[in-house]
Amino acid sequence: MKTYYLYIIYTGILALTLITLVNRKNIRKLAIYGLLFGALGDISAILLLGHLLKLGGYLNYGPFGFFNIPFFPPVAWTIWFILYFYFLPDRKSLKYIYITTVALYATIFSNILANLNIFKWNHSKIILPFFIYITWFIGSTWAKERLDHNN
Repeated sequence: MKTYYLYIIYTGILALTLITLVNRKNIRKLAIYGLLFGALGDISAILLLGHLLKLGGYLNYGPFGFFNIPFFPPVAWTIWFILYFYFLPDRKSLKYIYITTVALYATIFSNILANLNIFKWNHSKIILPFFIYITWFIGSTWAKERLDHNN
């Protein structure tokens, strides 16, 4: 199997998980946040952290890319952020635990992807990714809550 098929498989599994666990009303409600913080966040990270700072990036995406940006990861991150916000707890103390746990999961998962040769970290494989993910998730959660509060 070609390595780039893993992108399709993973995105498909996430999509099935989404439609199984989250009802359509909540998917529609959270889709804008998924696009904003997931897809745009990932594309921004690819450009800034990957292309500009050379900290790491996606590998072996074959024909599924455009201008050195793979197509499926932004889609997967969109779905992932819909799930993330759907399960985000209301209690502040639980939010801290949730965000930290999710950042740890993302760090571990990015290293699994590195072992599958579809992602690479050019420096630290634990500290740098954890810092990136926890910053991304804290910032996204804060911004979503501010946007919700203003509406």
